[in-house]
Amino acid sequence: MTQKHPSTLKKIQNYGPDVRNFSFEFEAGKRFDFEPGQFVMVEVADKEGKVKKKPYSIASPPYLKDTIELCIKKVEGGLVSNWFFTLQEGALVEFLGPKGAFQLKRPLAEHLIFVATGTGIAPLRSQFLQLLHEGHSGKISLVFGNRYEDQIPFHQDLLDLAKQYPNFEYLPILSRPKNWSGPQGYVQDLIKTHFADPSGKTVYICGLVPMVNDLKACLESLGYKKEAILFEKWT
Repeated sequence: MTQKHPSTLKKIQNYGPDVRNFSFEFEAGKRFDFEPGQFVMVEVADKEGKVKKKPYSIASPPYLKDTIELCIKKVEGGLVSNWFFTLQEGALVEFLGPKGAFQLKRPLAEHLIFVATGTGIAPLRSQFLQLLHEGHSGKISLVFGNRYEDQIPFHQDLLDLAKQYPNFEYLPILSRPKNWSGPQGYVQDLIKTHFADPSGKTVYICGLVPMVNDLKACLESLGYKKEAILFEKWT
């Protein structure tokens, strides 16, 4: 039987009306070990009392002991995501896990490219934050697609990270900007202009199925081998 891990909601960060980052802390003395890229399961009962399970990728790195973060988008009609948005700091939540095989492929390539849209940043953030903490000196690039400039999860943190670590490159791109001087379009556009040469590169992708499929096709057309493209699709 999968073990349940009780936790307390300590902090909520808002990224626009429909995206929040939830920070949880486990009971004192209770360790929660996981690999960057894994997820936890959450159980919520519906109005009829039927329990629904939903997976959520861990957005924080393992080196932050006794803590995990979940970056969640509220989905219309989504039982579990809407339940999360009713929570207040101090709420008690149980997690099942960790689970999942979307993990870093070792030995690491000399240049790692992480590509996400929206809350797909979660498992990738866990991965590159852990690598930077461990002192990884290879090139790390993050291509991060969103719609609006005021709804980019972790935007300021990522800007600060790029200043702190010379080997970390942050490339945000927006598809529906209002007042934005940066790149406009989709993640595929930045891949074509910045990373057309596949030599020495491995790409990690997370997002909705259409984006992942389109980006895989784009990468393969540029000559990336299938074993150099790792991904997790969200429905």
